[in-house]
Amino acid sequence: MNLSRIAALAMRIALQFRRDKRTIALIVGVPIVVLSLLTYLINLGASSLVVGVAQEDPSPVASKLVEELRKVPIVKVREVSRQDVDGLFRKGEIEAAIVIPQGFTQRLLAREAAALETRVEGSRHGKAPMLMHGLNQSIARMAAAGSGAGAVEPEVTYLYAGPEYKPIDYFAPTYVALFAFLFVYLLTAVGFLRERTLGTFERLLASPLTKVEMVLGYMAGFGMFALLQSTIILLFTVYVIRIHYAGNIFIVFLIVSIMTVGAVNLGIFLSTYARNELQAVQFIPMVVVPQALLGGIFWPLKEMNVFFQVIAHVLPLTYANFALQAVMIKGQGILDPGVAADIGALVLFAAIVVALA
Repeated sequence: MNLSRIAALAMRIALQFRRDKRTIALIVGVPIVVLSLLTYLINLGASSLVVGVAQEDPSPVASKLVEELRKVPIVKVREVSRQDVDGLFRKGEIEAAIVIPQGFTQRLLAREAAALETRVEGSRHGKAPMLMHGLNQSIARMAAAGSGAGAVEPEVTYLYAGPEYKPIDYFAPTYVALFAFLFVYLLTAVGFLRERTLGTFERLLASPLTKVEMVLGYMAGFGMFALLQSTIILLFTVYVIRIHYAGNIFIVFLIVSIMTVGAVNLGIFLSTYARNELQAVQFIPMVVVPQALLGGIFWPLKEMNVFFQVIAHVLPLTYANFALQAVMIKGQGILDPGVAADIGALVLFAAIVVALA
């Protein structure tokens, strides 16, 4: 074993990287940006739960329960009426609701079970356990203060989803969008780059094909396989993992298809700035990771800084995530204003990257 030859080879690779300023920038800059963003999001901590409370029983015992609920750190109480609950849910102004019905105190004082109507919006995982945790704390404190001797029995209902939904059911829409976007981008960027490095691109330029015809041909060719890949991801998620979903699966397929067209053309566009497959792959932390962090997959947008919210609303994965959640969890259709707006944003993104490609 000759150490000088090993050192010479190592030096050649180091010099090669030093001359490649684009790779150096990706190696140094992108990890700093991604880690800074991840640190900021993790430091946001657990979000509080906005709970609407409709106190129909005006007794001191019911008021004591509301007072104790206000003391729970993870809960923000908002006074509402029973009739306004579902409307506030759909506007996103509350995430859970508690109705203290008339006669609540009488049943407690008579040592009977007193029903407490609780309702959860249900579109995000973990909100029902947060509500029950805060409510149980409040009930325990109220009982310790001697406010009634009967048992309080919360009756939980859901606007969307339900108790049968598991964590994978909530995360499935976001994972379908993320993995479809990631794998389609990889397929196209590396495949198109290989066409260039093998000289196929130059031979096509010498043919009667126009540039527009060439891009559309590549888009159609890569698009068929990208669409097949996205379909496999979707079908595996629905029929093998067997997630629960509420909406029309064909609308889900439409949303994924539109996103696939955008990802294919983004891969074609960005591959023109890569000299080798390593650089094409190195674009992933810059293109995909920020979308995964800011697209509402792990952290709700409304809890982020306004600056990051603005960035999130420029990213296509945000709209794919919103549209898939609305269809698969809330059961909304293509004519619902929110879903239609998200699909429109994806179509606009696809049109822009087609032009760029």
